[in-house]
Amino acid sequence: MKKIFIFSLVLVLFSFNYLISENVSDDVFFNNNTVVSIDEMNKADPDPTPDVNFNLAEIDTATSDTSTTQTQATTSTPASEPTVVFQEVVPEQKQMTKEEIERDIKVLFAEGKKYYDIEDYEGAIEIWERILQNYPTAKTNSDVRYYLGMAYEYIGNLPKAIEHYQKFMAENPKHSLIIEVSYRLAGCYSKLEKYPYSMEIYRDIIRKAPGKKETIRAYFNLAQIYMKQEKYKKVINIYRNIMKYYPNTQWEVQARFQLASLFAQIGNYKNSINEYKIIKYKFKDTDWAPMAAMHIGDTYKLAGDLKEAKDAYSRVVYEFYNKEIYVQQAEEKIRALKQYKELENKLYVK
Repeated sequence: MKKIFIFSLVLVLFSFNYLISENVSDDVFFNNNTVVSIDEMNKADPDPTPDVNFNLAEIDTATSDTSTTQTQATTSTPASEPTVVFQEVVPEQKQMTKEEIERDIKVLFAEGKKYYDIEDYEGAIEIWERILQNYPTAKTNSDVRYYLGMAYEYIGNLPKAIEHYQKFMAENPKHSLIIEVSYRLAGCYSKLEKYPYSMEIYRDIIRKAPGKKETIRAYFNLAQIYMKQEKYKKVINIYRNIMKYYPNTQWEVQARFQLASLFAQIGNYKNSINEYKIIKYKFKDTDWAPMAAMHIGDTYKLAGDLKEAKDAYSRVVYEFYNKEIYVQQAEEKIRALKQYKELENKLYVK
């Protein structure tokens, strides 16, 4: 009996010692300041998961499958009953008829015209651009493009104006406004000093209708460009063409006045005076005649022939005595010449 008691006591002491050693080991692991790597920690306390590099996608799939299974179990949908899927019904957009489109364009155009008429060109542009955006292929867009071009031109956006004028001409080659749009397009190029483009447009207008009324502007505008380039022979030729194609008209008179002025500018006073004399004789019953007579005196004065200048002014007084304005101008010119002559004599006497 005594042996049994001793054996039991030894067994209890051994067990108590083992428990103490285990607690000390845990304290050392968590409370020790030594840094332990992940691998070492795993070795010391292996993760029960068989594969440390698990696939998250598989976990998500598994979770999803589990969730689906649970949902199916709770809803208890009979296997034989088919699932009905309802599709959202989108109402069909009613397509506008041609008449509705034209009516809408007409309303928007009129609204933009209100802004255009009060010179709020930006407001008009905003509305009219919307028309082209919403109805780009509408046949009634010609007026919209024409006015859009002018609106952009008036605010100084010449590239946009050119763009709309060009599209207008391309889309409407036989439109009644085609000549006017051509002039506006050429004018925009001139403002940008792209004279070759302007000149080609003017020449094209002249080629198509050399003697028509709407062509006259092309002649004069082309002459102005040549004047800027100092190509005087071409300017002279243009003015003579105007006289040829538009005889006995105001345009012939204007061309002769311009030609006479050009001759005086380049020092060809004789030809200048001859052109003024033709105007005076050919249009003697109009106000052009006394005006030309005054220019004759001015040209003689410019040439330094004061005696002939005085005689020319004197003829204005006698020949156009019923034209009070020109008579007064001529008398003032005569007095000015007299004062100039007196001053000149004093200087020479000294």
